[in-house]
Amino acid sequence: MRPFYLPGSYLVLELTNVCSLACLHCTVSEEGHPHHHKNGYISFSLIREVFADLARHGGRFDTLILFWLGEPLLHPAFLEIYQESIRAAVDFRLFGKVEVHSNATHLRPGLVPALLNRAQLPQVWHFSLDANSPAVYQRVKGLQRFDKVVENIDFFLEEKAARQARWPRTVFQFIVSDRNVSEALNFRDRWLSRCKTLRLPARVALQKVPEGEEAVVFFRQLDCPTAEEQQLQNRVFGQVAQLLGHAPPKLDTKISEDNQGICGCFWKSPVVSWQGELTTCTRDNRLENRLGSLVQHGFSELWWGPKQAARRRAVARADYSSLPPCKSCFIPKSSNYSDVTAAEIGALL
Repeated sequence: MRPFYLPGSYLVLELTNVCSLACLHCTVSEEGHPHHHKNGYISFSLIREVFADLARHGGRFDTLILFWLGEPLLHPAFLEIYQESIRAAVDFRLFGKVEVHSNATHLRPGLVPALLNRAQLPQVWHFSLDANSPAVYQRVKGLQRFDKVVENIDFFLEEKAARQARWPRTVFQFIVSDRNVSEALNFRDRWLSRCKTLRLPARVALQKVPEGEEAVVFFRQLDCPTAEEQQLQNRVFGQVAQLLGHAPPKLDTKISEDNQGICGCFWKSPVVSWQGELTTCTRDNRLENRLGSLVQHGFSELWWGPKQAARRRAVARADYSSLPPCKSCFIPKSSNYSDVTAAEIGALL
Protein backbone atom coordinates (compact mmCIF):
# COMPACT_ATOMS: atom_id res chain seq x y z
CA MET A 1 0.00 0.00 0.00
CA ARG A 2 1.69 3.16 -1.26
CA PRO A 3 -0.51 6.26 -1.23
CA PHE A 4 0.09 8.54 -4.19
CA TYR A 5 -1.03 12.04 -5.07
CA LEU A 6 -2.13 13.26 -8.50
CA PRO A 7 -3.13 16.81 -9.53
CA GLY A 8 -6.86 17.15 -10.03
CA SER A 9 -7.71 14.48 -7.46
CA TYR A 10 -10.75 14.76 -5.21
CA LEU A 11 -12.38 12.77 -2.44
CA VAL A 12 -16.20 12.75 -2.36
CA LEU A 13 -18.02 12.23 0.94
CA GLU A 14 -21.79 11.78 0.69
CA LEU A 15 -23.16 13.31 3.88
CA THR A 16 -26.68 12.07 3.09
CA ASN A 17 -28.78 10.71 0.23
CA VAL A 18 -31.81 12.65 1.49
CA CYS A 19 -32.74 15.64 -0.66
CA SER A 20 -35.21 18.52 -0.59
CA LEU A 21 -35.60 18.50 -4.39
CA ALA A 22 -36.02 15.95 -7.20
CA CYS A 23 -33.86 17.24 -10.06
CA LEU A 24 -34.47 15.54 -13.40
CA HIS A 25 -30.76 14.86 -13.88
CA CYS A 26 -30.39 13.18 -10.46
CA THR A 27 -31.19 9.70 -9.18
CA VAL A 28 -33.49 11.24 -6.55
CA SER A 29 -36.06 11.72 -9.32
CA GLU A 30 -35.81 8.09 -10.47
CA GLU A 31 -38.51 6.03 -8.78
CA GLY A 32 -37.12 2.84 -7.31
CA HIS A 33 -33.45 3.71 -7.77
CA PRO A 34 -31.47 1.44 -5.41
CA HIS A 35 -29.37 4.29 -4.04
CA HIS A 36 -32.51 5.58 -2.35
CA HIS A 37 -34.12 2.37 -1.10
CA LYS A 38 -32.85 3.41 2.30
CA ASN A 39 -32.11 6.94 3.44
CA GLY A 40 -29.74 8.15 6.12
CA TYR A 41 -26.74 10.24 7.16
CA ILE A 42 -23.05 9.46 7.26
CA SER A 43 -21.53 8.89 10.67
CA PHE A 44 -19.41 11.76 11.93
CA SER A 45 -17.09 9.22 13.54
CA LEU A 46 -16.58 7.51 10.17
CA ILE A 47 -15.55 10.82 8.60
CA ARG A 48 -13.07 11.41 11.40
CA GLU A 49 -11.63 7.93 10.86
CA VAL A 50 -11.17 8.61 7.13
CA PHE A 51 -9.28 11.80 7.96
CA ALA A 52 -7.19 9.97 10.58
CA ASP A 53 -6.40 7.18 8.11
CA LEU A 54 -5.21 9.68 5.50
CA ALA A 55 -3.07 11.44 8.08
CA ARG A 56 -1.49 8.15 9.23
CA HIS A 57 -0.62 6.98 5.73
CA GLY A 58 0.27 10.29 4.10
CA GLY A 59 -2.67 10.36 1.71
CA ARG A 60 -3.94 13.63 0.26
CA PHE A 61 -6.22 15.02 -2.44
CA ASP A 62 -6.55 18.37 -4.13
CA THR A 63 -10.19 18.71 -3.05
CA LEU A 64 -12.60 17.34 -0.48
CA ILE A 65 -16.19 17.43 -1.79
CA LEU A 66 -18.96 17.22 0.81
CA PHE A 67 -21.77 16.12 -1.49
CA TRP A 68 -23.06 13.36 -3.71
CA LEU A 69 -26.73 12.38 -4.13
CA GLY A 70 -28.41 14.36 -1.35
CA GLU A 71 -28.51 17.84 0.14
CA PRO A 72 -25.54 18.11 2.53
CA LEU A 73 -27.09 20.87 4.66
CA LEU A 74 -29.74 18.37 5.77
CA HIS A 75 -27.15 16.47 7.80
CA PRO A 76 -27.84 17.23 11.51
CA ALA A 77 -24.10 17.72 12.15
CA PHE A 78 -23.27 19.55 8.92
CA LEU A 79 -21.57 22.54 10.56
CA GLU A 80 -19.43 20.32 12.79
CA ILE A 81 -18.44 18.18 9.78
CA TYR A 82 -17.59 21.27 7.74
CA GLN A 83 -15.43 22.75 10.48
CA GLU A 84 -13.72 19.41 11.13
CA SER A 85 -12.94 19.12 7.41
CA ILE A 86 -11.26 22.53 7.43
CA ARG A 87 -9.25 21.63 10.53
CA ALA A 88 -8.13 18.31 9.07
CA ALA A 89 -7.10 19.97 5.82
CA VAL A 90 -5.10 22.68 7.59
CA ASP A 91 -3.56 20.61 10.38
CA PHE A 92 -2.60 17.56 8.30
CA ARG A 93 -2.57 19.01 4.76
CA LEU A 94 -5.01 16.35 3.58
CA PHE A 95 -6.81 18.60 1.07
CA GLY A 96 -5.97 21.71 -0.89
CA LYS A 97 -9.54 22.98 -0.58
CA VAL A 98 -12.99 22.02 0.71
CA GLU A 99 -15.95 22.15 -1.65
CA VAL A 100 -19.69 21.95 -0.95
CA HIS A 101 -22.51 21.55 -3.47
CA SER A 102 -25.86 22.72 -2.14
CA ASN A 103 -29.27 23.54 -3.59
CA ALA A 104 -29.53 26.28 -0.88
CA THR A 105 -33.03 25.25 0.22
CA HIS A 106 -31.68 24.86 3.76
CA LEU A 107 -29.13 27.66 3.75
CA ARG A 108 -30.87 29.16 6.75
CA PRO A 109 -29.87 32.63 8.00
CA GLY A 110 -28.76 31.31 11.38
CA LEU A 111 -26.17 29.04 9.71
CA VAL A 112 -24.59 31.58 7.37
CA PRO A 113 -22.45 33.54 9.89
CA ALA A 114 -20.84 30.31 11.08
CA LEU A 115 -19.86 29.41 7.50
CA LEU A 116 -18.17 32.69 6.65
CA ASN A 117 -14.50 32.79 7.56
CA ARG A 118 -11.00 33.96 6.69
CA ALA A 119 -9.19 30.66 7.18
CA GLN A 120 -6.03 29.87 5.23
CA LEU A 121 -7.80 27.03 3.40
CA PRO A 122 -9.72 27.79 0.18
CA GLN A 123 -13.40 26.84 0.35
CA VAL A 124 -15.80 26.77 -2.59
CA TRP A 125 -19.59 26.53 -2.46
CA HIS A 126 -21.52 25.57 -5.59
CA PHE A 127 -25.14 26.70 -5.38
CA SER A 128 -26.98 24.37 -7.77
CA LEU A 129 -29.65 26.58 -9.33
CA ASP A 130 -30.07 25.63 -13.02
CA ALA A 131 -32.84 28.18 -13.64
CA ASN A 132 -33.71 31.86 -13.53
CA SER A 133 -37.49 31.71 -13.07
CA PRO A 134 -39.96 29.75 -10.91
CA ALA A 135 -41.47 27.95 -13.91
CA VAL A 136 -38.19 26.62 -15.30
CA TYR A 137 -36.90 25.90 -11.81
CA GLN A 138 -39.84 23.58 -11.12
CA ARG A 139 -39.41 21.93 -14.52
CA VAL A 140 -35.75 21.15 -13.86
CA LYS A 141 -35.65 20.74 -10.08
CA GLY A 142 -38.92 18.86 -9.59
CA LEU A 143 -40.29 21.09 -6.81
CA GLN A 144 -40.99 24.78 -6.41
CA ARG A 145 -38.37 26.40 -4.17
CA PHE A 146 -37.05 29.14 -6.46
CA ASP A 147 -38.02 32.25 -4.49
CA LYS A 148 -36.81 30.81 -1.18
CA VAL A 149 -33.51 29.68 -2.68
CA VAL A 150 -32.83 33.10 -4.22
CA GLU A 151 -33.70 34.73 -0.89
CA ASN A 152 -31.28 32.43 0.95
CA ILE A 153 -28.42 33.08 -1.47
CA ASP A 154 -29.05 36.82 -1.41
CA PHE A 155 -28.71 36.77 2.37
CA PHE A 156 -25.51 34.72 2.11
CA LEU A 157 -24.02 37.27 -0.32
CA GLU A 158 -25.08 40.22 1.81
CA GLU A 159 -23.46 38.72 4.91
CA LYS A 160 -20.31 37.80 3.00
CA ALA A 161 -20.01 41.36 1.72
CA ALA A 162 -20.80 42.98 5.07
CA ARG A 163 -18.29 40.83 6.95
CA GLN A 164 -15.70 41.01 4.16
CA ALA A 165 -15.35 37.26 4.49
CA ARG A 166 -12.78 35.66 2.23
CA TRP A 167 -14.48 32.26 2.20
CA PRO A 168 -16.47 30.44 1.02
CA ARG A 169 -16.03 31.37 -2.62
CA THR A 170 -19.43 31.49 -4.32
CA VAL A 171 -20.28 29.56 -7.49
CA PHE A 172 -23.71 30.05 -9.07
CA GLN A 173 -24.12 26.81 -10.98
CA PHE A 174 -26.27 26.30 -14.08
CA ILE A 175 -26.26 22.80 -15.59
CA VAL A 176 -27.13 23.48 -19.21
CA SER A 177 -29.75 21.37 -20.98
CA ASP A 178 -32.47 21.74 -23.59
CA ARG A 179 -34.92 22.24 -20.68
CA ASN A 180 -33.38 25.48 -19.40
CA VAL A 181 -31.19 26.82 -22.21
CA SER A 182 -33.49 29.82 -22.77
CA GLU A 183 -32.58 31.19 -19.32
CA ALA A 184 -28.80 31.07 -19.56
CA LEU A 185 -28.24 34.74 -20.43
CA ASN A 186 -30.69 36.06 -17.82
CA PHE A 187 -29.14 33.76 -15.21
CA ARG A 188 -25.73 35.23 -15.98
CA ASP A 189 -27.03 38.78 -15.77
CA ARG A 190 -28.93 38.22 -12.52
CA TRP A 191 -25.97 37.02 -10.50
CA LEU A 192 -23.35 39.28 -12.06
CA SER A 193 -25.62 42.23 -11.25
CA ARG A 194 -26.21 41.04 -7.69
CA CYS A 195 -22.49 40.71 -7.05
CA LYS A 196 -21.78 44.11 -8.60
CA THR A 197 -24.38 45.73 -6.32
CA LEU A 198 -22.63 44.22 -3.29
CA ARG A 199 -19.17 45.01 -4.65
CA LEU A 200 -18.23 41.37 -4.82
CA PRO A 201 -15.90 40.58 -7.74
CA ALA A 202 -17.47 38.05 -10.13
CA ARG A 203 -16.84 36.43 -13.49
CA VAL A 204 -18.37 33.92 -15.92
CA ALA A 205 -16.87 30.50 -16.61
CA LEU A 206 -17.76 27.39 -18.63
CA GLN A 207 -16.78 23.75 -18.10
CA LYS A 208 -14.30 24.31 -15.26
CA VAL A 209 -14.27 26.73 -12.34
CA PRO A 210 -11.02 28.71 -12.70
CA GLU A 211 -8.60 29.28 -9.85
CA GLY A 212 -9.17 32.41 -7.81
CA GLU A 213 -11.37 33.87 -5.11
CA GLU A 214 -13.97 35.88 -7.02
CA ALA A 215 -17.55 34.61 -7.41
CA VAL A 216 -18.24 32.59 -10.56
CA VAL A 217 -21.39 32.31 -12.66
CA PHE A 218 -20.69 28.79 -13.85
CA PHE A 219 -22.22 26.93 -16.77
CA ARG A 220 -21.68 23.19 -16.74
CA GLN A 221 -22.51 20.48 -19.23
CA LEU A 222 -25.16 17.87 -18.49
CA ASP A 223 -23.93 14.27 -18.30
CA CYS A 224 -26.38 11.78 -19.78
CA PRO A 225 -27.16 8.04 -19.60
CA THR A 226 -27.26 7.38 -23.38
CA ALA A 227 -25.13 8.30 -26.37
CA GLU A 228 -28.08 9.86 -28.19
CA GLU A 229 -28.94 12.13 -25.26
CA GLN A 230 -25.29 13.04 -24.68
CA GLN A 231 -24.89 14.09 -28.30
CA LEU A 232 -27.96 16.35 -28.01
CA GLN A 233 -26.78 17.98 -24.80
CA ASN A 234 -23.26 18.44 -26.18
CA ARG A 235 -24.76 20.48 -29.02
CA VAL A 236 -26.90 22.52 -26.62
CA PHE A 237 -23.87 23.28 -24.44
CA GLY A 238 -21.92 24.44 -27.48
CA GLN A 239 -24.76 26.78 -28.45
CA VAL A 240 -24.84 28.31 -24.97
CA ALA A 241 -21.09 28.86 -25.06
CA GLN A 242 -21.50 30.90 -28.24
CA LEU A 243 -24.43 32.88 -26.78
CA LEU A 244 -22.26 33.78 -23.80
CA GLY A 245 -19.43 34.90 -26.04
CA HIS A 246 -17.14 31.95 -25.33
CA ALA A 247 -15.42 29.66 -27.79
CA PRO A 248 -17.46 26.45 -28.25
CA PRO A 249 -15.92 23.59 -26.26
CA LYS A 250 -14.43 20.67 -28.11
CA LEU A 251 -17.05 17.99 -27.51
CA ASP A 252 -17.88 14.87 -29.47
CA THR A 253 -20.91 15.23 -31.73
CA LYS A 254 -20.92 11.52 -32.51
CA ILE A 255 -20.52 9.28 -29.48
CA SER A 256 -20.08 5.52 -29.58
CA GLU A 257 -21.79 3.27 -27.07
CA ASP A 258 -18.47 1.83 -25.94
CA ASN A 259 -16.10 3.47 -23.50
CA GLN A 260 -12.73 2.93 -25.12
CA GLY A 261 -10.74 5.54 -23.23
CA ILE A 262 -8.70 5.41 -20.03
CA CYS A 263 -10.76 6.82 -17.17
CA GLY A 264 -8.95 8.98 -14.61
CA CYS A 265 -11.56 8.21 -11.96
CA PHE A 266 -9.71 5.04 -10.96
CA TRP A 267 -6.78 7.17 -9.87
CA LYS A 268 -8.32 10.49 -8.87
CA SER A 269 -11.87 10.37 -7.49
CA PRO A 270 -12.80 7.99 -4.67
CA VAL A 271 -16.42 8.32 -3.50
CA VAL A 272 -17.75 7.37 -0.06
CA SER A 273 -21.49 6.79 0.27
CA TRP A 274 -23.39 7.83 3.40
CA GLN A 275 -23.29 4.19 4.53
CA GLY A 276 -19.50 4.07 4.24
CA GLU A 277 -19.23 2.17 0.95
CA LEU A 278 -16.20 3.16 -1.13
CA THR A 279 -16.43 3.26 -4.92
CA THR A 280 -14.52 4.82 -7.78
CA CYS A 281 -16.60 7.68 -9.15
CA THR A 282 -19.86 9.58 -8.75
CA ARG A 283 -21.30 7.87 -11.85
CA ASP A 284 -21.37 4.57 -9.94
CA ASN A 285 -24.54 5.45 -8.01
CA ARG A 286 -25.57 1.79 -7.80
CA LEU A 287 -22.23 0.93 -6.16
CA GLU A 288 -21.54 -1.82 -8.70
CA ASN A 289 -17.81 -1.08 -8.52
CA ARG A 290 -17.68 -0.86 -4.75
CA LEU A 291 -14.29 -1.64 -3.23
CA GLY A 292 -15.62 -2.37 0.24
CA SER A 293 -17.00 -0.85 3.41
CA LEU A 294 -15.09 1.71 5.45
CA VAL A 295 -16.93 0.40 8.47
CA GLN A 296 -14.86 -2.78 8.09
CA HIS A 297 -11.70 -1.56 6.33
CA GLY A 298 -9.46 1.49 6.36
CA PHE A 299 -9.72 3.95 3.48
CA SER A 300 -6.06 3.54 2.46
CA GLU A 301 -6.35 -0.24 2.60
CA LEU A 302 -9.08 -0.12 -0.06
CA TRP A 303 -8.17 2.85 -2.25
CA TRP A 304 -4.45 2.12 -2.50
CA GLY A 305 -4.76 -1.63 -1.97
CA PRO A 306 -4.37 -4.63 -4.34
CA LYS A 307 -7.98 -4.79 -5.57
CA GLN A 308 -7.95 -1.23 -6.88
CA ALA A 309 -4.40 -1.67 -8.18
CA ALA A 310 -5.59 -4.61 -10.33
CA ARG A 311 -8.46 -2.51 -11.64
CA ARG A 312 -6.08 0.32 -12.54
CA ARG A 313 -3.92 -2.06 -14.54
CA ALA A 314 -6.97 -3.21 -16.50
CA VAL A 315 -8.29 0.32 -17.06
CA ALA A 316 -4.84 1.43 -18.27
CA ARG A 317 -5.44 -1.06 -21.12
CA ALA A 318 -8.99 0.31 -21.59
CA ASP A 319 -10.26 -3.07 -20.37
CA TYR A 320 -13.62 -2.60 -18.61
CA SER A 321 -14.81 -6.20 -18.94
CA SER A 322 -15.05 -6.64 -15.16
CA LEU A 323 -16.53 -3.17 -14.56
CA PRO A 324 -20.10 -3.19 -15.95
CA PRO A 325 -21.10 0.44 -15.31
CA CYS A 326 -17.96 1.68 -17.08
CA LYS A 327 -18.58 -0.04 -20.41
CA SER A 328 -21.03 2.58 -21.69
CA CYS A 329 -20.00 5.54 -19.53
CA PHE A 330 -19.85 8.91 -21.27
CA ILE A 331 -18.04 10.92 -18.60
CA PRO A 332 -14.71 10.65 -20.47
CA LYS A 333 -16.52 12.19 -23.44
CA SER A 334 -17.84 15.19 -21.51
CA SER A 335 -16.33 18.46 -20.35
CA ASN A 336 -16.77 17.39 -16.70
CA TYR A 337 -14.11 14.71 -16.93
CA SER A 338 -10.94 14.69 -14.80
CA ASP A 339 -8.26 13.38 -17.14
CA VAL A 340 -5.26 11.23 -16.33
CA THR A 341 -2.15 11.28 -18.50
CA ALA A 342 -0.11 8.36 -19.77
CA ALA A 343 2.88 9.74 -17.86
CA GLU A 344 0.91 9.78 -14.60
CA ILE A 345 -0.24 6.21 -15.11
CA GLY A 346 3.20 5.02 -16.12
CA ALA A 347 4.74 6.45 -12.97
CA LEU A 348 2.26 4.59 -10.76
CA LEU A 349 1.76 1.17 -12.32
